[in-house]
Amino acid sequence: MRIIPLRGAGVAWFKCPACRLKCRPTAVGPDGQCPRCGEARMLKLSFGGRATASDGGRS
Repeated sequence: MRIIPLRGAGVAWFKCPACRLKCRPTAVGPDGQCPRCGEARMLKLSFGGRATASDGGRS
């Protein structure tokens, strides 16, 4: 069983532009439609993310 983080870095959500429902990718139907109103176009929201420290090739 996979445990999906609810908050923190790298958490992705989907938002429906029609009914403004925010849900996790697992709640979206297999065809990518909104579970509440059936809108086919869901917007992907991502909060945070993993910061990658780049030293610019310096030693």
